[in-house]
Amino acid sequence: MNVAEIIALELKKNSIKDIFMLTGYGAMYLNDAIEQTGIKYYAARNEAAAPMMAEAYAKAKNQMGAVCVTAGPGATNALPGLAEAFVDSAPIIVISGQVENRFCADTYKNLNIRTLGTAEFSITRILDKITKYAIKIDNPNKCLYLIQKALYLARSGRPGPVWIEVPLDIQSAKIKSPNKLKKYYPPKKNTKNNTKDIIKIIEKIKNSKKPLFAIGNGLKQSDQLKNFKKLLSKTKIPFITTRFANDLFPYSHKQNLGLCGIKGVPHSKKVTDDCDLLISFGNRFSPTFCLGNPKTFAKNAYCVSINNDKDELNLDLKTINQKVTADLETFIPKFLEIASKIKFPNFDDWVKFCNIQKTKDVIPNLYSKKNPIDLYRFMYLLGNKCTKKHTLVTDAGSNYYIGGQAWHFNNGGKEISSGANAAMGLSLPLSIGAAVSDKKSQVLSVTGDGSIELNIQELKTISHYKLNIKTFVINNGGYVSMKKWQDNFFAGNRLDTEDLTGVGTLNFHQIAKAFDLKYEIISKEKEINSKLKKILSNNQPYLIEVVTDPNQKIYGKEF
Repeated sequence: MNVAEIIALELKKNSIKDIFMLTGYGAMYLNDAIEQTGIKYYAARNEAAAPMMAEAYAKAKNQMGAVCVTAGPGATNALPGLAEAFVDSAPIIVISGQVENRFCADTYKNLNIRTLGTAEFSITRILDKITKYAIKIDNPNKCLYLIQKALYLARSGRPGPVWIEVPLDIQSAKIKSPNKLKKYYPPKKNTKNNTKDIIKIIEKIKNSKKPLFAIGNGLKQSDQLKNFKKLLSKTKIPFITTRFANDLFPYSHKQNLGLCGIKGVPHSKKVTDDCDLLISFGNRFSPTFCLGNPKTFAKNAYCVSINNDKDELNLDLKTINQKVTADLETFIPKFLEIASKIKFPNFDDWVKFCNIQKTKDVIPNLYSKKNPIDLYRFMYLLGNKCTKKHTLVTDAGSNYYIGGQAWHFNNGGKEISSGANAAMGLSLPLSIGAAVSDKKSQVLSVTGDGSIELNIQELKTISHYKLNIKTFVINNGGYVSMKKWQDNFFAGNRLDTEDLTGVGTLNFHQIAKAFDLKYEIISKEKEINSKLKKILSNNQPYLIEVVTDPNQKIYGKEF
C-alpha cells in the first residue's frame, strides 16, 4: 500500500463519499487512489471552483467537504475558493499534489528559491492565514498522523479549511506495515462548565423587559436547532438572524423577526434599538449585521455573546458585556436543562410590539406586478416555490441582498450563499456542491449577468453530471448593485457599463446551447409563476434568463 492509498482510505473512513477534483500529473497517485477507493469524484473545470463546491457541500450536509488538486498552478488556482471556505467557517480539506521533494523550493530552507521543479510552487508557504492547518508531508511514515490531525482540526472548535500537500515521491512511497503507522489522537475535549454563565444570563432575562436572541452560523453548525427550538418555546423570546441562519426558521414563526443587517428586514433597527438585552448564539458582530456600526448597534441593550472563537469575543468594535467562550453543542443543552426549571417573565407585549413592526415594515416591491420585472417580485415568488426538497443559492450583488430580504422559507428548504464575502461568480460552484450533497434535492440558483462570467465554465459540470440545478440569470444590464453605489457615492460616474466593458451583453440562449442546457426566458411579471411551475416540474438542468429592471431599487442602508 502506498501513501496516496492510505490518505484516500482515511478520507473514506471519515465519511467522505464525494470529492471535487481536477486531475493532474502532480497529484496522479492521489487521483488514482481516490478513484480506486470508491470515493465519487466530480471534475471541476477550474480549481478555483472546486473548494467553493466543497464549501457548499460542507454547509449543506454539515459534514466535511473534500478537494484534490494538482501542483503549482493547480494549487494556486484553488486559493480564492479556499479563502471563501475560511471566512465562512466551512470544514473542507484540500489535498494538493507536488513535484518530488528534491525539486521543491522549500526543501532548501536556507535559500530564497521562488520555484524549482516543473509546475512547482511551495503552496504551504502562503496558507497560514487562510487555513486552520496546512502542512507538506515530507516523510511517508507521517502520512496517517498528519491526515488524521488535519481532519480533526477542520471540524473542531470554529470549523474551517485545512490543506495537505503531498509530493509525488511521497504519494508513491510504499508503506510495508500500514497498521504500525503513528496515529493522531485528539486532545481531550475541554468540557468547561458554563453553569455560572448560564445562571447569570437567566438572571438578566428575568430582569429584562425586551430581550432578544440573535442566531448565526454557530447554531447551524452545532446541530442544536432542536434544543434551541425548545429554548424558544420555554422563554418566548423573539430572535433576529444573520444571513447564515436566515433559513433555520420560517419567517411566519411568531418569534422570528427575520434577517438583521444593512440589507436586512426594514424593522431591524427598530427592534434592536428598543431591546434591553441581546443574547447572541454563535454569530459575529460584523458591520453588515450591526447595521453598519457595531458601536451603536443595540445601543440600549446589555449584550451577551456565546462564541467558540475568543478573538471574535475580544474584538472591540462592539461592547460585549458578558463574553462566554463555549461550543453551542454543549452550551445549549446545559442552558436548556437549567432553563427548564425556571419560570420566565411574560414577554407577550414585547413580542406583540415586534410583530407589529414586522407586519408594518414590509417591502412593497415584493408585490409589484409591474414590468420590467422587479427583482424583489421575482425572488419572492421563487422563494415561495421553495420546499424541504429545495436549496436556494445566490451570487453577489442585487440578487444576494434581495434574496436575504425576500426569501421567507415558510415551506422549508435551505439557503447556500457566500455569507461573509458575497463574492461574484460563486452561485454556479455553490449550486454544484449543494446538488452533490443531496442527490434528491432540487437547487434553485440565482446569479447575475455579470457574475456568471466568472465561473461560466462550470455550466458544463452541471450538464455533464445532469445535476438537478435551475440556474436563473438576472439580466438587468449588468452590475446593478455597483451602479447604485457609483451613483450614490460618485455622482453617477460609472465604470462598469455595457458600453465601456461589454458586461451584461451575453447571449444566454446561445450559451445554454453551447453547454448542453435547456433554456427558458422570463421577461414579463405575469409569466413568472407559470414558467416556474414548468421549469421546476422536472429534474433536468436549466439555464433561465430573467429580464429585470435595470434601475432596480435595493432597500437598506448603503455601506
